[in-house]
Parts: sequence; structure tokens; C-alpha cells
Amino acid sequence: MGTDKRFELRMTGSGGQGLILGSIILAEAAIMEGKIVTQSQVYGAEARGGTTKAELVISSKHIAYPKVTDPDVLAAMTDEGLRQYGGGISRKTEVIIDSSVMTTPDFLNEESCRDLLALPIRSTLVDRLATELGLNIVLLGVIEGLTGVVSVETLRKAIGKHVKKQHLDLNMRALDLGMEMVEAQAKTGIRI
Repeated sequence: MGTDKRFELRMTGSGGQGLILGSIILAEAAIMEGKIVTQSQVYGAEARGGTTKAELVISSKHIAYPKVTDPDVLAAMTDEGLRQYGGGISRKTEVIIDSSVMTTPDFLNEESCRDLLALPIRSTLVDRLATELGLNIVLLGVIEGLTGVVSVETLRKAIGKHVKKQHLDLNMRALDLGMEMVEAQAKTGIRI
């Protein structure tokens, strides 16, 4: 991220996936690196299953408007979240979808966004770590692998502040898994 670059991230999915906590962790990592951050969230009345949205704006300068207006990254973990909060993207937006539970909608194509990265996030987590715990951290690993918006070391420290000690090792492996998925995809050169 350049010295005066504004980085905008929108994550959407369903309640219980931990996306809001993920946005808080990434916000804290950016703050730890001296960046200015705004974080906002929207979630349904349901404790689990309702559509959620978390947004971050990260900058090295004063943030005049705290909401995401032109996301650099849109990460969607459910079809409903993408339908509800997938608007407002542009040719600069990298879109990440969880292909293990989502279908690629017609409105996402080479004219509507910079890239569409369809990764089997949930199924890879279950196959490799035998759990769905840490889905949000795998997504943070994917975002980190794509953008490098904060250092991996700082992100690990922020995760350590927010996850239970008994789940820390699992979450660190989940972070690595997300970054590995981006690296593997980059080697194949396949993007939808």
C-alpha cells in the first residue's frame, strides 16, 4: 500500500462465519502498523444465518468518509451476501468467492471487476484442517495473500489478541492455508 493509498475492503456472508471478527482483526493489524482505519458492520437480527457485511477503509492519511465507496477487494462467502452487498464494484475490484458453496453470478465478469478469484475456501478448510472453525481466518489469509495490506507478522499478532488460546494454533494454520490457496492459484494462472 503506497503512502497515500486508500484501501477498501468489503466482506459479506452469513452470521456465524466470523466475518465481522475477521474485519476487526485486520483493522487492529493495520492500526498496529500505524495506519488509520475505519471499520463498520451490518448484520441481521438472527444470531446465525442472517446476511452480514463488514467493511474496512485503511489509509495512511485522514479518512474523510468512513464507508467503502469503491472496494479494492470484495470477499463474498455466500450467494445471498453477494446478491445483497455485491454492488458498487468497479474494474479495480478483486472479487473473491467461496466456490465450494457459491455459484458465479452472471454480473461478475471481466467487464465488471478486475479479477474474480473463485476458491473452494470452506471445503479446503474442512479437507485440510477437519473443521469449519477458522473460516474467517482462511479468508484473511486469502486477502493477505492477494494484497499484502499488512505484514503477515502483524496479522498473526492481531489474531493472537482475538482468538482463544486453545484455538490459536488452528487459526494460524487457517491463515497459512488461505495464503497457500492464493499462491497455488497464482501458479496455475487460472482465474474465472
